[in-house]
Amino acid sequence: MRPTLSIHTLGCPKNQVDSERLQRLFTAEGFNITDLPDHSDVMLINTCGFIEAAKQESIDEILQLASLKTNSKRLLVFGCLSQRYKDELIKEIPEIDAIFGVAEEPAIVEYCKGVESHNIQPLIGQLRPPPYAYLKIAEGCNRGCRFCAIPSIRGRFRSAEFGRIIEEAKTHLKEGKKELIVVAQDVLSYGMDTGQTLITLIETLAALDGDFWIRLMYLYPTSISEPLIECIKGHDKVLNYLDIPIQHSEEGILRAMGRAGSRGLLLDLFDKIRSKLPDVCLGTTLMAGFPGESASDFKALLSFVEAVKFDRLGVFSYSDEEGTPAFNMTKKVTRKTALKRLDELMTLQAAISYEKNRALIGRQFRGLIDDSSGGTRLARLYSHAPEVDGCVVVENCPGNLNAEDFITIEITDAQEYDLRGKILS
Repeated sequence: MRPTLSIHTLGCPKNQVDSERLQRLFTAEGFNITDLPDHSDVMLINTCGFIEAAKQESIDEILQLASLKTNSKRLLVFGCLSQRYKDELIKEIPEIDAIFGVAEEPAIVEYCKGVESHNIQPLIGQLRPPPYAYLKIAEGCNRGCRFCAIPSIRGRFRSAEFGRIIEEAKTHLKEGKKELIVVAQDVLSYGMDTGQTLITLIETLAALDGDFWIRLMYLYPTSISEPLIECIKGHDKVLNYLDIPIQHSEEGILRAMGRAGSRGLLLDLFDKIRSKLPDVCLGTTLMAGFPGESASDFKALLSFVEAVKFDRLGVFSYSDEEGTPAFNMTKKVTRKTALKRLDELMTLQAAISYEKNRALIGRQFRGLIDDSSGGTRLARLYSHAPEVDGCVVVENCPGNLNAEDFITIEITDAQEYDLRGKILS
């Protein structure tokens, strides 16, 4: 009898795709899968090692699972953190029974085949699968950002096979998914190594049968082309939602980060996008406190955010990562200053977000129900990426509406990040 397994996933959507792929391999081999570590023979955790906060979260979660161990229960750790710190984890957390890096799913399955089952009944959690699925179209990255350890963890950029992506998309749609979220470390480089193009991939996905959304994430700003914008504009299934991490606005800091672009180029890009896609939701990610960021650099970044008025904005504070060029840079910004700058950016963005949300009151949108409880439903608009952005709280809904249903919503109230609405149909 196969052992019962639980899989706990941390980090970005790319990790979620890896865990889902691993779960499919387990299911094909006859393993029982539970949502609850207490009811498993093997507890697996997919870790993140991107920045210091993510590393600490992964370690805390490993220790939490270790506290559940018995003589018969195994703890298996895999993913980015274990790829990067395998020896240290084995030394510091002896409760770990086996450790694997990234892209080692077959080896993980083989290990679990050798684990004895103790007839633990797989008490399956009652969580309903989400109505969205991530499509990881590539692995690794060639960009060389000086603060990022991803290339050393996941290697150089490699596009996924075109046909495999399309088959995965078809499988998700057959399972009832209503949103396909295209992800990679560098989405816009898709096909550079295979002769395919991202535009061809998007057009092929959009041509698949069914009523569903396509959302693009992680778009490197200087690689956004006019043909790509026209492609998005020309396909109703492709959402007018562009997640464009810029990290900073000032050219000196961008060059120190090892990134392309400039303030003027970025302003022109966002103006062009908004002129072509008037209802576009523009999102970005910024880094506060990169080595050498002066008070005037930060003041300029604040003015840039005020000028662009992003619809969605997230901020990280810089953290030293071993093995990256930035680790050895001088003129480090203190942790206290970096966190203060992060707070200033988020305070500014909260006001911008509230202003934008208030402007939506009275407007009607198509929404996708993510969750339901009693007479309340949590829905997302095209402008809400799951697990990242806010949502719409829709009250007094008919009882027959469930997750995976599309509805028409009128916005009735707004907060800084979430909305309230009433169902129209």
